[in-house]
Amino acid sequence: MRIYYFYYILIFLFISNFVKAYTNNYVNENPLLYSFNETIDFQNINAGDINVATTFVLSEADGILQEILNLSDTERTFDNTLLRLDDIYNIIGKVWNILGLLSSVHPLEYIRDEADKNDIRIQNYMMDFAVNEKLYGAIYAYAQLKEAKRLDGGRKLFLDSELRDFKRNGLGLSLEKRKMIKELSIKISELSISFSNNIISNSDTLFILEDMTAGLPENYKKKRLQPDGTYAIDLSYPSFDPFMKYSDIDSLRKTIRFMYLNIGYPENITILDEIILNSNKIANLLGYSSYAEYTLEEAMAKTPHVVWTFENMLRDSVQAKANRDKREMLEIKKEILGIDSVIVYDWDKYYYENKLLLEKYNVDSREVSEYFEINQVIEGIFYITEILFGLQYVQIDNPSVWHDSVTMYEVYDQDINQLIGRFYFDLYPRSNKYQHAAEYTIANGKKIDEGYQLPIAALVCNFPTGTPDLPSLLSHEEVETFFHEFGHLIHDIVTKVELCSQSGTSVDIDFVEAPAQMFENWAWNKESLQLFARHYQTKEVIPDTLINSMIKSKNLQSGNDVLQQIFYGLLDLSLYDGYDPSNGLSTTDIVEQLQNTITNYSYFQGTHQEASFDHLLDYSASYYGYLWSKVYAEDMFSIFEEKGVLNPVIGRHFREAVLEKGSSKDAMQLVVDFLGRKSNNQAFIKSIGIVR
Repeated sequence: MRIYYFYYILIFLFISNFVKAYTNNYVNENPLLYSFNETIDFQNINAGDINVATTFVLSEADGILQEILNLSDTERTFDNTLLRLDDIYNIIGKVWNILGLLSSVHPLEYIRDEADKNDIRIQNYMMDFAVNEKLYGAIYAYAQLKEAKRLDGGRKLFLDSELRDFKRNGLGLSLEKRKMIKELSIKISELSISFSNNIISNSDTLFILEDMTAGLPENYKKKRLQPDGTYAIDLSYPSFDPFMKYSDIDSLRKTIRFMYLNIGYPENITILDEIILNSNKIANLLGYSSYAEYTLEEAMAKTPHVVWTFENMLRDSVQAKANRDKREMLEIKKEILGIDSVIVYDWDKYYYENKLLLEKYNVDSREVSEYFEINQVIEGIFYITEILFGLQYVQIDNPSVWHDSVTMYEVYDQDINQLIGRFYFDLYPRSNKYQHAAEYTIANGKKIDEGYQLPIAALVCNFPTGTPDLPSLLSHEEVETFFHEFGHLIHDIVTKVELCSQSGTSVDIDFVEAPAQMFENWAWNKESLQLFARHYQTKEVIPDTLINSMIKSKNLQSGNDVLQQIFYGLLDLSLYDGYDPSNGLSTTDIVEQLQNTITNYSYFQGTHQEASFDHLLDYSASYYGYLWSKVYAEDMFSIFEEKGVLNPVIGRHFREAVLEKGSSKDAMQLVVDFLGRKSNNQAFIKSIGIVR
């Protein structure tokens, strides 16, 4: 027996070592487990890689957690306790962030599914982590030490936020209630993934005949011509937006708008109800009256009451302008149709706004787009940010990417000729891809032993694709979107903070839009536009007359546009601040009530806009932040207007005072540091065409 036992031991050791070697080799070759500042091998992500990477980083996190817990309370320092905690967030985040991106953009369904499943695994782990009593005890013990009491700046903010978050996550509750919160949170995560996937996978298409194409541009038609002679109008932005703007056939605009407002319906209505119900259950278990109260506690606004007041006061401020906008739309529709009694419907607004552009301002949006070939827009964005922020961009040849249309760039600091970040452009629509425009953080900046961890980001958009006859030409609205999302990207890339938890766009949810919204202004400025806006054929610089007309038209329908944003913000707030799906009032009823009382376009019967409004999930009670942060964005841009929109001194000041700091300083203090004064709303009011 002893002989056999000895051989069993040898066999066991051999198999164990083989498995360990095989596993280590698999980990070493895993594209998601890249080494310090190595480029990510997106192209070679295969089935199983995400599972292995998730298992590996959670194991690494457990190891660091044990290090923290094994310390005696008297030997704790910021470096061995709080900094190591941030290391855990960084190690997990470098994989977790990639999962969110892959779920939204990867062309292979099994990769997207694997990303979704492991997203849930990590969320599950983080929920347990967030209520780990021993970890809280360790951080609390450190907070009592003299070193902790001497902390300032970002380190103090990090300590305070971690202590606060443990309590907000339910640490003081009974084990039974914490278990309930965890189960509810996991359910919300699963439902949110289903909600998003139902939108991404939408393939509804309207097929029309030649005699139904009146008003549509020829290049638009060419891209959508089918072998049987019909034209395929899908619901992606490059398809939907021009159709609503140019189609002369009212009934078709109504049909395609109806389809668009029902993306995700009916599945997502039930899902949204469950998400809202479960969110409010979590808030109630934690002692809050609503999920909005819970969420806003950590925002600049602090309470739902402040947001309700902000939205309603803003509504009062813009109502007169919105009423003038409504009369303007009624008049143009009457003029075109030749009748006195008309109503401007929801599906009318794009079409008649374009008519107003033509007739009132002599701006032909098709002519304008001829000056915005996508590569020239990219060059313009690069050139402007090079001047303002001292950056330099290098495109990488033959990058390893998730789709062959994706491009990759490195960013250098001009002053020291040093690589400071990387990013990807995924700019064109395709099946099963995220359908809007967004910036994704892939890796946060962070100071570590080897040096500074390079931030990595991706810009995901759905701009029109080019054809053999015509390059990709952007509408001016799409140019503005490009500038906006690139503003987010720059915010991530130029960060210099110590902690990944405070890096780049990791700021208050109602401030995160401010740098991006501020950067939109360069898409409206003559000096910056003339740097890159050239006709795609003649290379002629966009004429002064056209720019002047565009700028004059900037506030066309601005009152109605702000009311629409207020509608979105109050819809979001209403659903998370006391709404109960079981009380007989549906989310669609709330959409109808709010749209009819706030906007100048009555609710489109039979539509369910909330089924595709994914910001109800990722903002949940914080969508108001778009308008809230716009106030700060316009105030900050006023300094550039005063000192020069291409003034590198002001640009560097903004980079250093706001962009580089992330959340290592209070958001309001960042604004004050840049402005040199307290913020006010005068620039915002002026920016939407209201004169006081």
